[in-house]
Amino acid sequence: MPGETGAREANAYLRVREKNVVDCSSRPLAALQPGEIRLRAEYTMVSPGTELHHIAGTHTKPSTYPRATGYIAVSRVEGFEGDGGGFALGQRVLGGWGHSARSNVAPAQVLPIPEGVDPVDACCVILLGISLRGVRAGQVRLGDSVAVFGLGLIGAYACHLAKVAGGHPVIGIDPMPRRREIALALGADAALDPTAAGFKNRLAELTCGEGPFVAMDATGTTRVMPTLFEVAAEFGRVVVLGGVHGQVPLDLYTRFQKSNLTMVGCGDAYPADHPFTVRRNHEVLLRMIASGQVKPRPAVTHVAPWRQGPELYRMLLEEKDKALGVAFDWSGE
Repeated sequence: MPGETGAREANAYLRVREKNVVDCSSRPLAALQPGEIRLRAEYTMVSPGTELHHIAGTHTKPSTYPRATGYIAVSRVEGFEGDGGGFALGQRVLGGWGHSARSNVAPAQVLPIPEGVDPVDACCVILLGISLRGVRAGQVRLGDSVAVFGLGLIGAYACHLAKVAGGHPVIGIDPMPRRREIALALGADAALDPTAAGFKNRLAELTCGEGPFVAMDATGTTRVMPTLFEVAAEFGRVVVLGGVHGQVPLDLYTRFQKSNLTMVGCGDAYPADHPFTVRRNHEVLLRMIASGQVKPRPAVTHVAPWRQGPELYRMLLEEKDKALGVAFDWSGE
């Protein structure tokens, strides 16, 4: 039983106390069970889609309160029962547990982080993996024009990975200036304001009059989806990357059938990419970060002590132009 394995009366975590309200709290942590490993958090990261929808009560699945939140963490192995699943004490790992100082998990939930990868960069991998689904589902090839609608964290990373995949031009679209700046820093060739006069004309101009061959929605809103069909190139692909919680009216004749479009969703690793499972995508992204080919840091706007969580969640919900990628530092807990 190497390392710390016993029960703890108080384990710090971030909690959604009620709709739109996050606070700092603590709860007991059970002793390790056979086969489990204990992890001590270094950094955790906010998922600005799923998490915020549950906090705001806007997710398709009903949200109940109080509730824990989060599913992205970089931690060190602090203890284990048995052989630790091949992990060593002190080893840095990535996985899907929440904003909590310590967690007991099964080794199968844990992904080792290569040496030399910054822990905050590693925190970005699970969200990068979501964006990668869109790039793979859109089958972005060398020279394909790509337009990403919505430059939250998932859309910003979709721009980055589309560029890494050889998309040209890659165009980010969002009304918020700060988000457009981040997309450009991540490698987008252009960033447009969809509320500006002449937006569709400018998009057509950037794509040689054809429209984007891959039009990707990362807004997660019902009002934007019809625009993708209006602007996509003939024989293009419309990718539903964001979680659209609601019904969308579409003209399936004029701007779908007669334009020979393909629409594809990507709620999981894209089946045609087998054996690139979710886990393998994460492994590949970690290696690409280690090599310098994938560089997620421009989208991380805040790295702050976890006790600032309530204020940063408020900012994410109410001042979307100020915060994008938010990571919490758990040192000292």
